[in-house]
Amino acid sequence: MIPLKEIADIYSNEQLFLLLASRLYFSTSSTDELNDFIGSHDIDWKLVKKIAKTHGIRPFIYHVIHKYQLNVPADFKSNLEDDYNIALKRNIAKAVVAAKITNGLTKLGVSVISYKGPLLALQYYENMAMRESVDIDFIVDQSDVVKIEDYFISCGYQAKETVPRGYLKLYLSFFRDIVYRIPEYNLNVEIHWALLNRFAGKYPSYKLFKPHTIPHQTMYGNFTTLSPVYEFLAIVSNHLVKDMGTKFKCHIDIACMLTKYPDLLNDPIILEIARKYCFEKKLKKGLSMMEELIDINIPESYRRQLTREDIAVPLAYPIAISKFQFDNKAYMKRSFALQDNLKNKVRLLTTCFLYFFVPSHIDINKFRLPVIFYPVLFILRPFRLIFEWFRPASKDNPAR
Repeated sequence: MIPLKEIADIYSNEQLFLLLASRLYFSTSSTDELNDFIGSHDIDWKLVKKIAKTHGIRPFIYHVIHKYQLNVPADFKSNLEDDYNIALKRNIAKAVVAAKITNGLTKLGVSVISYKGPLLALQYYENMAMRESVDIDFIVDQSDVVKIEDYFISCGYQAKETVPRGYLKLYLSFFRDIVYRIPEYNLNVEIHWALLNRFAGKYPSYKLFKPHTIPHQTMYGNFTTLSPVYEFLAIVSNHLVKDMGTKFKCHIDIACMLTKYPDLLNDPIILEIARKYCFEKKLKKGLSMMEELIDINIPESYRRQLTREDIAVPLAYPIAISKFQFDNKAYMKRSFALQDNLKNKVRLLTTCFLYFFVPSHIDINKFRLPVIFYPVLFILRPFRLIFEWFRPASKDNPAR
């Protein structure tokens, strides 16, 4: 574990507080050490909350503060408590809805695998409220997407990111998910037939995970989840391969899993899959960052030498990469540096170039051309992207 004094010029006092709070949760720091830090350093508590929000760890930090009775300002603690209670209510709603969807699709003969979200909190955190999550996520068989989408429509869910049925088969070949909104709960549900878009790399899909599913019963309903090793592989696809460890929540998730199953990384299938799908460097760098910052031990075979830039990424504020898309310079730079070999670097560049032309759901829905004119969208898409670059970035206007 890297001492605080060695990263004091990389991280601000506010970031160091969040890091120490995380270490305290995993018993790699002490209450006295953290209270001494609070008492001897100037800390902007509003900034602490902003950083915690950016990295999706507000309820986690509140739990640590409350559990260990840390000496923080009362208003700061109260604000985090509000976030904690909101996270609890939203996670309960997500769990109930996810169970309902699972049950409804099971009756139609469709199997879906829950991952991330409130189910991860239920399985690996001390309580459900501690983990902030945005959506309900399922891993599905690509052949079931039409049935699932029909079920969503029959339930009154609203299409958020999808394409007309005539385009769906083409869309399935290049992208990883569709998204529907559930108006009653103001939640999104994401259906993943692939865990990565092609430009982010190759990764195992439903067929690899299906044999390793287990039934999971909770007070909120029944789910299909994954055995720990395969749950880890599914989580890593998002946290260390796609996001490349740029959110501190990613490292906390993985630390929670390794705390519950200390021998998990000894299963040879993890490195076997990492080498086969060429994300070994991303995996080892990410795990090494977690070990250095939080002090959860990993086997020697997983350790990689880290640069100062690597150490700065997990708690960076503003976040190190704002948009995980092929047209984002920060994403491309880090992704290029973390490729396993020259062949994969060439593949990354050529695939990203291809995606400047491959129509996304935005292009398909914006131009509304008959399917027969699909090739025309390959011409229109670059012009749309160029136009987007000159407009202010927003959540509703992603250039992809």
